[in-house]
Amino acid sequence: MGRESEAEARFRGASGRVLALLEPDEVILRRAIRARIPRATLAGWRAAGAELVLETPEGPLVLVLGEAEAAAWARALDRPAPRLADKLGIGPAAPAFVAGDAADPALAAALEGARAAAPEAAAAILAVIADAAGLAAALALAAAHPALPVWCVHPKGRVPVGEAAVRAAFRGMGWIDSKSCAVSARLSATRYRRRAG
Repeated sequence: MGRESEAEARFRGASGRVLALLEPDEVILRRAIRARIPRATLAGWRAAGAELVLETPEGPLVLVLGEAEAAAWARALDRPAPRLADKLGIGPAAPAFVAGDAADPALAAALEGARAAAPEAAAAILAVIADAAGLAAALALAAAHPALPVWCVHPKGRVPVGEAAVRAAFRGMGWIDSKSCAVSARLSATRYRRRAG
């Protein structure tokens, strides 16, 4: 999905030049107008000549993108957003062994019917890391099951044990990060695999 365009925008009574980003789960505006609009809250959208009009809970958002780009954004919005389970590559046929607290609603929904009772029965390990103890547990699981990819789910932003700390710890053990995705508004996930060779 991901599109990125410079545009003139009108939203919430303001107008100005923005950088508009279309992400799988949200539309983000940066620069003159700042906003994050969850895709699930959009009531509709349409390309009208050079303009893309998004119907949001706060009223219409108009992006002047040019005719071709407005049509491309509308087509991208018409495609269903990928489900979190699909992004993580998990499901009933490819369950994950879960370590840590997976109570986040988006994560819990993705794991429904896709949990393995033990790492030996799993296609991947999913480690929810909230602190140093969670990171240590994820590293121990990875070391014990080096053939399995490990999805590390951690808080977004500047937190003591976030993306940078997780990446440094896994790379230090010879693992490489191969994919990442947003889990929810507050969580992100990165997949690690043992480096070949």
